[in-house]
Amino acid sequence: MVLVAFVIRVAWIVLAHTYRIRTNEHNFGFGFETGQIAYSLANGMGFSSPFGGNTGPSAWTAPIYPWLVSLAFRVFGSYSAASAFVMLAFNSLFGALTSWTIYRTALRLFDRKVALWSGWVWALYPDMIFWAVKWIWETSLSAFLLSLLFMLTVEMEGDERVSSWIGYGVLWGLAGLNNPASLSFLPFAGCWLAYQLHKRGKRWLTPAAVSAVIFWMTLMPWLVRDYRVMGHFVLIRDNAGNELRLGNNPLAEGQYVLALHPSQNALVLAKYKRLGEYEFCVDQGRLAKQWIAEHPGKFTVITLRRVYYFWNGIPRLARQQWLAELKNSHTLLLSILGLWGLCLALKNRVHGVFLFASLLAIYPVVYYICFPEPRYRHPIDPQLIILGVYLVCQAKPRRVIGS
Repeated sequence: MVLVAFVIRVAWIVLAHTYRIRTNEHNFGFGFETGQIAYSLANGMGFSSPFGGNTGPSAWTAPIYPWLVSLAFRVFGSYSAASAFVMLAFNSLFGALTSWTIYRTALRLFDRKVALWSGWVWALYPDMIFWAVKWIWETSLSAFLLSLLFMLTVEMEGDERVSSWIGYGVLWGLAGLNNPASLSFLPFAGCWLAYQLHKRGKRWLTPAAVSAVIFWMTLMPWLVRDYRVMGHFVLIRDNAGNELRLGNNPLAEGQYVLALHPSQNALVLAKYKRLGEYEFCVDQGRLAKQWIAEHPGKFTVITLRRVYYFWNGIPRLARQQWLAELKNSHTLLLSILGLWGLCLALKNRVHGVFLFASLLAIYPVVYYICFPEPRYRHPIDPQLIILGVYLVCQAKPRRVIGS
């Protein structure tokens, strides 16, 4: 399953020439800020300058993926086709490995039929392939790490070995350094595991405490670096205020307002340079909170709209409106099947359903408040697929009267 998934993804890259990244739009295809920071790293300027030039140290993104891109830049050339191919193949590898984590999770909580179909759907479904072969962002790696941690959570049930909990803490730290949004699930997963130990009369406090210490030790080098170079405590990345402002402002209608982003507005970029990154983000956050306080009704409306966009997909531009809606149909279909499957699992009291419910409830919240993008939902698509397949497998044909 993993091999087939990987071969298909690499073949897609080669045949569709997705490694030929357009150099306009500030090399947006290389993850924009991710690529700009990777360029700075590769050229000896450190983790800095997310918008080009030399604007000083940055914590605009989490560190792992830009560092990986910088390795490709060092070896194969900055913004080169070879670097693009290597990173897309890297994404494809972890996209393919997600089939394995999906299979293992579904096998543990459901049955082999659900496990097989879930793994193959992920391996072959075009929308799941797209993010690995087209986007040089942390999206595919985030989906793999979160699905790996979900798998480990269900497989570590009842495991009180400190060694297992140490590895668990390290992996959560790495996931946070790749995509901090993943950490929203950590309290629920960790508490569920601790409760399972408590329920069995096993020790839970020591393993959980050790894992928590290891988790913070994994984050600590980056947190110390941020404090030293930014002059303030930063929890992994510092651009939360900017993201909040992009989604909450006088022009907001539920999506981000790109005109307020430093990459698209010379005046905003000048403000970024004048204030410095940390103070810029603080000020953007202040403006967003002020707007929310002054317009609670509008904030409520666009928040509900963002909830809809997260599960249905954002509005798309197309020459014909029906074509734009068709492009979102796959997103809506997976949402309906996944959430319906969750309801069925809750009704049937499937063991471990709490993990699915808490993940799908808590993970999207930050995007409801700021703004949604299709790639932001991808890290929870593995769980939606499992639940959707479970729903389909549980469906039974109606019996014909008189048969």
